[in-house]
Amino acid sequence: MASLMIKVAGEGLIEKAHRKADVGPTSGSSIIYEILDVPDGIGLEDVIKLFKGYKPAPNTYEIPFTDLGK
Repeated sequence: MASLMIKVAGEGLIEKAHRKADVGPTSGSSIIYEILDVPDGIGLEDVIKLFKGYKPAPNTYEIPFTDLGK
């Protein structure tokens, strides 16, 4: 299992974030999230698709992959 870092821009664009980025709000209008325990064989595109239908809890920036399907 792995973790993936994604960046959600203020206008809604979701893309890969640098693996050493700090989670949470950036100095701009973006937010960095770490998706934890991503199963082998699941790619970034799959994670982004699932994240688009997910509403993170306020101030929660580390999200288990299994929560994305809820």
